[in-house]
Amino acid sequence: MHGKIARIELLPGEFERAIGIRQKVVDVLESFGFSYVTLDLKGYRSGSMDEVL
Repeated sequence: MHGKIARIELLPGEFERAIGIRQKVVDVLESFGFSYVTLDLKGYRSGSMDEVL
């Protein structure tokens, strides 16, 4: 979470599935109040929330 941004980190092998359910993910996250939904193309990295954007 970055304010109104939901940043999604996935393992690279999960990207294709996420794209297949993209609208459902967007709808759910927007219902929680997020204005933007992003997919981090670097994928999941332990400790990435400590990185500077």
